[in-house]
Amino acid sequence: MRRALLVLIVLAVVAAATLWIADRPGTVTLAVADLVVEAPLWLVGLASALLLIVFGGLVWLLARLRGWWQRRRLKRALRHRDEGDAAVVAALEALAAGDGPAALKSGRKARKLLGDTPLTLLLTGHAARAAGEIDAAEQSFRSLAGRKGAGAFLGHRGLAQLAVERGAQGEAAEAAKAALALRPNAVWAQTIAFTDSVRHHDWRGALRLLPEARGDAETGYRRASLLLAAAAEEAEPTAAQRLEEEAVSAAPGLAPAHAALVRRLRAADRTRAADKALERGLAAASHPMLAALALEPTPGEPKSARARRVASLAGQVGGAEMALAAARAALEAEQWAEARRWIERARAGGLEDRRLHVLLAELAEREFAGTERARTEAEAHWRDAATAPAEPEWTCTSCGASQPEWTPACTNCGTVGALRWGEAAAITPRLALPAPIPGL
Repeated sequence: MRRALLVLIVLAVVAAATLWIADRPGTVTLAVADLVVEAPLWLVGLASALLLIVFGGLVWLLARLRGWWQRRRLKRALRHRDEGDAAVVAALEALAAGDGPAALKSGRKARKLLGDTPLTLLLTGHAARAAGEIDAAEQSFRSLAGRKGAGAFLGHRGLAQLAVERGAQGEAAEAAKAALALRPNAVWAQTIAFTDSVRHHDWRGALRLLPEARGDAETGYRRASLLLAAAAEEAEPTAAQRLEEEAVSAAPGLAPAHAALVRRLRAADRTRAADKALERGLAAASHPMLAALALEPTPGEPKSARARRVASLAGQVGGAEMALAAARAALEAEQWAEARRWIERARAGGLEDRRLHVLLAELAEREFAGTERARTEAEAHWRDAATAPAEPEWTCTSCGASQPEWTPACTNCGTVGALRWGEAAAITPRLALPAPIPGL
């Protein structure tokens, strides 16, 4: 009703304008070169009005055509989106079912319908990996990693996963470091970058990637191992000592940390500080390397005085290892009864390996030198030594390999801080793969 009324008003205005012009005679002359056209004013006005009406109609028609085309395009885009979403779901279902080729087919369809979005690139990358088309997977992940903003982290994650699976440690580390630049708290990226730093003996770089111990014993051992490795390469003695002190604090039960600090203090002629550090180390981590440091004589120290010093220390800190060290010091000081007493204390402390029987044999040979008793007892102890358990070694809790000397990382599998003194249950090592994405 309103539209019809508006049309009537417009027609009335046009009619009134035409009548008004008709009441006022005049002509309009148009001259073009030699051509001259004259028309009444009312006719020119009427023609102008008709032209405006025709122009308005054309504009309206074009607007309707444009709206129809946009609606058609929108409908087509919505259809493509729905089909693309269905293809994404189909690809995820195929991945969950372990059907790589079907996942790749659906992923490529989704990519064709939706374009190279972060989701389609990620999906086709994992689908190609599941289908065994590694080059296609790498291309998708690399395209995703090259994007700025959303999805780049996932692209680096995919590249790292492919690199780890084919054993390309350098490429995996490169992708992990790029991922860390985007998300510094990504645990999988920290693990890969940490392993690469250890592989290149970049101890300080590995330390930066390792969190503080904060009560976690395993992390403490790993951190202490890296600190000791960094201290061994530190040229400045004071800085090296600080690293060793931090290692002792991070892993109080790690004997090599205490031993390194004691040696550092002794080299600096800080005898009293070294003795205190040794006593603390023996109380926290009784070990042959610390007992050997206790056995080292001071300049000009008689054997009897050393035996008294070691016996006093053994009485303070306890432990089978120090009892065996006290027995060794008493033997070398020819204090036979004292040596036997400390040997029995070592045996009572659970020490029953070859070293104890060797020491008993040496004691019999020296105490009863030149007698039949010396020969008989020594032979018996040597036989016991031949069948006794060997001296404990450092055992890796990751791969189960043993080695006689402590190193920051296992010489067999390269795991940092995994060496423990004596028996240790082997744990099957796992590849450092990125954390999984549900369905991928």
